[in-house]
Amino acid sequence: MSQNYINLLINDLERRWNEITILLASAEDHIETDIDLHDAICRSVTVLMVANLEGFYKELIKSIINDINDYYDFVDLPDAIKRGFCSNFLDQKSGPNIQNEITNKLIKNFDVLNADLNHEPFLFDRNNNPKPDVIEKLFKGLGVRKVFKRLQSSRYEQVFREENSYLERKIPEYITEISNLSKTFPYQSHNPCFSEQTSSAGNNRTFWEEFLDDLNRSRHAIAHGNEYSNVESVRGLLLIKNKIIFLQIAFIHILVEEFGMN
Repeated sequence: MSQNYINLLINDLERRWNEITILLASAEDHIETDIDLHDAICRSVTVLMVANLEGFYKELIKSIINDINDYYDFVDLPDAIKRGFCSNFLDQKSGPNIQNEITNKLIKNFDVLNADLNHEPFLFDRNNNPKPDVIEKLFKGLGVRKVFKRLQSSRYEQVFREENSYLERKIPEYITEISNLSKTFPYQSHNPCFSEQTSSAGNNRTFWEEFLDDLNRSRHAIAHGNEYSNVESVRGLLLIKNKIIFLQIAFIHILVEEFGMN
């Protein structure tokens, strides 16, 4: 194929935010003339940004699974992915020993059959807000551990020391970079950005985990009727939006490195 799925996803990233960009512009237009409309839009945008991130991680998993199917034989897949796929065929009420035995048998058969993966075993049965533990589990199913610790020791931590002007300037640059790295499969990964040797100093939550905690908390308060006042200004929401876009770029970047060729 001429273009792989991860590359399509990174190139479509900014367009997926058009609706929210339009809403924020409308809120700004009405701050002096209709404060109730302004506040309603701002509350709605908070909920929509969480929905955008949830939809993104689902699309991310589907995209990487589709690329793996196009370019990998089942026998060559990482063990974590094989086991994650086989979990779809297990009786979850059976004990761990039985599940492990059945999984090993399935892997042997799928190696011979060169089975294609489907994305369902790598997602959740029901919708889940993009909480840090949910995202960690999704990446773990792909054999990638300690996602937020990887971010902590990377350039993506810089986001929390910068303002909107810097983020808006850097987002297109980062998208272009990751687009170039993901044009072919295996993806290219010339200068690794993330370290697997993550810091072991305590279990403190990273800036990104705290950011998602706050975002999900705000969404919950609005969606469940606990918050009727304007919880954030347009300027503040723009900063949150840009941080989420950076996080989405970072998640793609992690997978590009994980399945990339140095």
